[in-house]
Amino acid sequence: MLPLTDPIEQRIAETVQANKPALVDFCRRLIQTPSVNGMDDELHVAELIAAEARRLGLDVQIIGAQPNRPNVIASTRDSGETRLLLLGHLDTVPPGDLASWMVPPFSGELIDGKIYGRGAIDTKGGMAAIYALAAVKDQLKDGKRAQFIGVPDEESGATGTLGIKWLSEHRLLSGKGAIYAYSGSEIILGHRGLLRYRLICTGQAIHTGASEWQEQTSGANAVTGMARLLLALEQINAAFPRSSAPYFERFRTVMTPGTIISGGVSINIVPERCEALIDIRTTPENDPQTIEALLDQAISAIKSTNASLKFRYERLNFIPAVCSDERAPVFNILADLIPQVRGIPAVKTVAGPANEGYLLIERGIPTVCGFGPTGENFHAANEYVNVDGLVEAAQIFALTAYRMSL
Repeated sequence: MLPLTDPIEQRIAETVQANKPALVDFCRRLIQTPSVNGMDDELHVAELIAAEARRLGLDVQIIGAQPNRPNVIASTRDSGETRLLLLGHLDTVPPGDLASWMVPPFSGELIDGKIYGRGAIDTKGGMAAIYALAAVKDQLKDGKRAQFIGVPDEESGATGTLGIKWLSEHRLLSGKGAIYAYSGSEIILGHRGLLRYRLICTGQAIHTGASEWQEQTSGANAVTGMARLLLALEQINAAFPRSSAPYFERFRTVMTPGTIISGGVSINIVPERCEALIDIRTTPENDPQTIEALLDQAISAIKSTNASLKFRYERLNFIPAVCSDERAPVFNILADLIPQVRGIPAVKTVAGPANEGYLLIERGIPTVCGFGPTGENFHAANEYVNVDGLVEAAQIFALTAYRMSL
């Protein structure tokens, strides 16, 4: 880290560095508290964060629609205008195949400067950012404050129902800029969109040995009908051009048909029903109406050759492609701090995967949709966060909060 010219900023950075052992221990304890979405409630992680935040002298609330799946809010003071808002999600994905891990996935083991475990960078390392608030809480100007919010139920689809949306509805969400504390060193201005559908094909069941099936006078195979639709969608996918929207130029809309398929009831019955899921990552040029027009076109082409097949689809998820206004102060401050703290150029970009950042941007909060500790293997075996990256991220968070209060 380069020396900082402002003595207050230098003191803030040194305070974070001095707290490194406690920061590392806290991150390990977060990992050691399982919060797998669909298996573990987030309450225990929320309580762990709340206890540590209180110990650090922060104001704390545990609040939400469901007592066992709450939000935890840590603030540098109990009132005032929130300038910097830090966010993380309390839940994680499952650990997967335990045999693929070099250490138990909830051990939080520290090996060669890396802390291993499920959630290490997605986003328990980032949630250790409460140490950033502790380092800066006495330096913020004119009654302004910084906050951290840990939200539940992100990994189920980033809907924000229990988290960001609920907080917004109850007037508990504000900020002049936000950082979603994932991992990485790039300044993520936004992200591609996400669309998911369930496709249903209905045919006509008949015994596979029936003469009517042999002569094709009766029966309709829903599985092969679905297969034709999925192959048609693959051809549509190949035709999507790269985006022309600013910052999205390296991306195109990607349609992945048939990520899960089910159909048929017996080996000797022509399948009368087949379901398939489709995952679509969209650039700003393609909204649900555009995609659904393509689906309708592909379905019509197949039905024109086999009227016995019927198709319908259900929209499961929709997250729009978003991009913040890059002129917002939070982005310029980060662009100045990243070279100073991490010694690398600041890069502004957008992310391929979607996250909850869109919910903040839609509510008028310029949002870095992913920045924080360095590490690897999110959603994979041997996920880890670098200890040095953990400290650097906390320093950058704290210095950003300070500068945003000036």
